[in-house]
Amino acid sequence: MLLSAVVFAGFFACESEVTEEGDSLFNEGKYSEAIESYTEYLATRPKDIKTLYNRGRAYEELDQVEKAREDFIGVLNIQPNNVNANLSMGKYWYNKKSYAQAINFFDKVIEVDGRVVDAYLLKGRSYHQQGDFDNAMINYNRAIDFDRQNQEAFLYRGALKVALNQKKGACSDLRRAKGLGSKDADAAIAKHCM
Repeated sequence: MLLSAVVFAGFFACESEVTEEGDSLFNEGKYSEAIESYTEYLATRPKDIKTLYNRGRAYEELDQVEKAREDFIGVLNIQPNNVNANLSMGKYWYNKKSYAQAINFFDKVIEVDGRVVDAYLLKGRSYHQQGDFDNAMINYNRAIDFDRQNQEAFLYRGALKVALNQKKGACSDLRRAKGLGSKDADAAIAKHCM
């Protein structure tokens, strides 16, 4: 009995080392090696959400977006309310210019955890791309309400205000974005606020 407990504990210790190795490789930017490590671990634990998601992120870093998408969908098949996988799928559809599909995933993130700033920001950008400026503004405002240091939210809200001919508010937002470190704000300020 004791021998089987030791073997059992050793088995899980080895598996844990494999995922830690994958995470370490990911953090070092060695995404291909991280994928190999994660895949090795998933061979015996195919429903491990953390590892499956992390492998998807590694694929994403290598611009293998379809493989990343498969892993994110795999996570959602196991855990439909997973915030990270829903956010990643929203980004996937946003990058594919399928804004309505992206919004559906961002809404799911917000439904599960209404404090995820990126969900509001990207939902705002999706509405902005569709020309739905009212909903874009609502979501940029929510992103800023949750994070007053979010340079992207100020930048995109400023750009939206430019489109709405709200020069004073636009320039205020663009200057705030620049003050927070946005490099993209300079050109917009030079064009619209001088």
